[in-house]
Amino acid sequence: MDNSGGEMRIDDLRSFISVARSGHLTETAEQLGIPQPTLSRRIGRVEKQAGTLLFDRVGRKLVLNQRGQALLVHASEMVAQLESATTEIKRLMDPEKGTIRLDFMHSLGTWMVPELIRTFRVEHPHVKFQLHQAAAMLLVERVLADDTDLALVGPKPPEVGASLGWVPLLRQRLAVAVPADHPLANEAEVSMEMVQHEPFVAMRTGFGTRVLMDNLAEEAGFMPNVVFESMELTTVAGLVSAGLGVGVVPMDDPYLPTVGIVQLPIYPSAFRELGLVWRKDAGPAPAVENFRDFVAGSRYALEEG
Repeated sequence: MDNSGGEMRIDDLRSFISVARSGHLTETAEQLGIPQPTLSRRIGRVEKQAGTLLFDRVGRKLVLNQRGQALLVHASEMVAQLESATTEIKRLMDPEKGTIRLDFMHSLGTWMVPELIRTFRVEHPHVKFQLHQAAAMLLVERVLADDTDLALVGPKPPEVGASLGWVPLLRQRLAVAVPADHPLANEAEVSMEMVQHEPFVAMRTGFGTRVLMDNLAEEAGFMPNVVFESMELTTVAGLVSAGLGVGVVPMDDPYLPTVGIVQLPIYPSAFRELGLVWRKDAGPAPAVENFRDFVAGSRYALEEG
């Protein structure tokens, strides 16, 4: 439909740009494959929107006047931006060329995340990743705010089920890490009450393991004496080995240093649940959905329930 007399459309701007370049209605109409009256109406709608004539007739040629020249600059930018956005949207909707915004906790950046990305890209080499790491609570906020597509977090956020989807991954038993020469080092297990008077080396507030440690201490009836806070579990383990205190750590982190420390399982048993979260109301994104399904079928995935 020609939209005769209606609102200006993007095709009207494209036609205006074409006429500005050629200076002839007939030639431009032939190039665009439309009747000349249709092209004239398109130019008319642009001039109506601008509130002024944009061309001067010089002999048989249409020449942009000063007002038309001003519009041409902005019209060209508008059309170029729209075409760029359309191209980007098509790319995002391509499962083999899309971009996946993936967030993850610091403690997963040395093992789980590299393996998942590396193995996924064997079958999908042209998919791009935008990566971000932070504390678990901040990652959940970023997912809810649509600042990222997916996040690998732990523990399981309370928003799962209502606003977040969840793929359960590893379930890591928690331990108290103590220096190798600590009086409790030969115990088979420890309760949080047994270490309530110890100085703690801990993750910063908002990090998943810190949330778990604080909850365990609260259940045991004390507030930990935190002498140092870190963003890295490896730093926590290292400073425990140096004798600065004890710390709560997951037992089966493959890159957590074990020299100079002993990991004592906590009883009653406590766990760090790792999983992948996403917004349940997120729009379609084939590359993201492919990666989510891939993670759900990976060796880290667990059956929930």
